[in-house]
Amino acid sequence: MTPVETVLAKYGWILIGITFGFAAKYAMLLKRGVQVKARLVFADLLLLPLVALIAYWMATRAGVEAEAAALFSAFSTVGADRLVKLLTDRFLQRVDSEAAAIANNIVGTARNTTQSELAAAAIQEAAREGRLHPEYKALKPHPQAPKLDG
Repeated sequence: MTPVETVLAKYGWILIGITFGFAAKYAMLLKRGVQVKARLVFADLLLLPLVALIAYWMATRAGVEAEAAALFSAFSTVGADRLVKLLTDRFLQRVDSEAAAIANNIVGTARNTTQSELAAAAIQEAAREGRLHPEYKALKPHPQAPKLDG
């Protein structure tokens, strides 16, 4: 088999479905009375590779091949605008939730670090002033240690 035949064997049904779906989408637009402009066709042509990937992913996840894969890709192409918007919105929601979780983790770590430093500073200040709680007796300087000016 040549490389072209290999690609057609694996992705041929997806390409057939995308072609039929593309034609069906514009047939429905014409039936509704929408004036088809070159800009609209160009935008849909730019969306087709993403639609092909989505259709292949859906067909693979569903475990279908041949005509069923073509049907998946045709439906994906007809509803490409909605499908891409739905998947983009879900992706962005997931990114936002992950980013929020990471930010909350960083803020929590910073708060804990700051609180630990403030607590250590308060203990050191109490030790210098001689009002240290007996629990922190280990922080008191050794009697033979040199005196710190401060």
